[in-house]
Amino acid sequence: MSATNNIPDSDNPTRRGFLKTAAVAGAAVLAPAVSRGAPGANDRLGVGFIGTGGRCGAHMEIVNNLKKDGLVEPVAVCDVYEPRLREAARITGGKPYRHHEDLLADPNVDIVCIATPDRLHAPQAIDAVRAGKDVYVEKPLTHWAQFDLARKLGEEAAKHGRIVQVGTQYVADDNYAKVRQMIQEGIIGKPVHVELGYYRRGDWGERMPIPDPVAQPGPDLDWERFLGDAPKVPFSVSRFFQWRLYWDYAGGPATDLLVHMFTPVFCLLGLSFPQRVMGGGGTFQYNREVPDQCNIIADYADGPSVVMMNTLSNHVPSDTKIRGTDGLITWKALGTPECKGIRIVPFAEGKKEIFLPWQGMGDTARLWTNLIECVKSRKAPYSSIETAVRVQAPLSMAILAHRENKVALFDREAQAIKLV
Repeated sequence: MSATNNIPDSDNPTRRGFLKTAAVAGAAVLAPAVSRGAPGANDRLGVGFIGTGGRCGAHMEIVNNLKKDGLVEPVAVCDVYEPRLREAARITGGKPYRHHEDLLADPNVDIVCIATPDRLHAPQAIDAVRAGKDVYVEKPLTHWAQFDLARKLGEEAAKHGRIVQVGTQYVADDNYAKVRQMIQEGIIGKPVHVELGYYRRGDWGERMPIPDPVAQPGPDLDWERFLGDAPKVPFSVSRFFQWRLYWDYAGGPATDLLVHMFTPVFCLLGLSFPQRVMGGGGTFQYNREVPDQCNIIADYADGPSVVMMNTLSNHVPSDTKIRGTDGLITWKALGTPECKGIRIVPFAEGKKEIFLPWQGMGDTARLWTNLIECVKSRKAPYSSIETAVRVQAPLSMAILAHRENKVALFDREAQAIKLV
């Protein structure tokens, strides 16, 4: 799901060391592609879509537009719901498949776009990289209860030398590299506190439309494949079409919305895994399982403390802020063009404010063009799997803490989450 409101393993204990490592990793060249041989600069790449519901519509439109430029070709589509599959095949001209394993076996597929429910992201992406495909996988990287699979996907992508771009489009901006460099050079001193938020009035994003109120499992609807590793429960039209309302398949604002706000901050600061995470909120307005209000505090061992805030009951925004010992960084996405961008305010005498207007932030098409470039160059993309695994950790921790009314700690040695 695309966020449309306000925007905003290197386990080194020091941020400066981590940033140096991350900078090297970002420029690293991965192993060559093996699905149809390493693509050349002028080769058109075949794209297969797994999960062709609402969010995938945007991806299919982007790929169809890029097809006009000779960059990609939609060649395959896959869905567990036959009416949606037929429509996706009509829109793209791609060959239809009911099982994602069959799509992955198609030698014409070079890149796989995964836009299925959260539970299926990591299992299908793992299958894809093992099949020699590069991947665009929607956020969140995994369901909140599958952090072990997030780590596994990262390991498998590295092992097989595959490119994985994660769909957090707020990182698709040219400014981040510049600001990251400024932070490394100490323009705001040591970053110690972050606040960010996502605010919306209404839960329309999770309460997706039901195209067929009398749908039933059968030849046209594969309920078992939809469930994946989720609890085996009787079929429900709402669970199938409105799965974002349910804990079994989604995590609410933490993994649906705040992931967009947090990922750019994470990339700017080069964070690793958090030391401690607390999650709160509740379902205060809407009739649903997942929260409609969500707040997270994630503390990192050497700082910063990151406060993430959300409500679906009030749309009044707030700016993202990174507070350092010697300055402040803020950014906003709403308002007039001249105020939308990143503002750096150093406190040191003689230092002037710097304002950088947005140059691509929020543009999913830029994530796609970046992915295509990286598939050919084998360089790490904007929203890499290495980053996404570490982003997933505090979000999963917050949900677990909220649900169990406990505090979540990250065990660095075991690379696992513990509740106390």
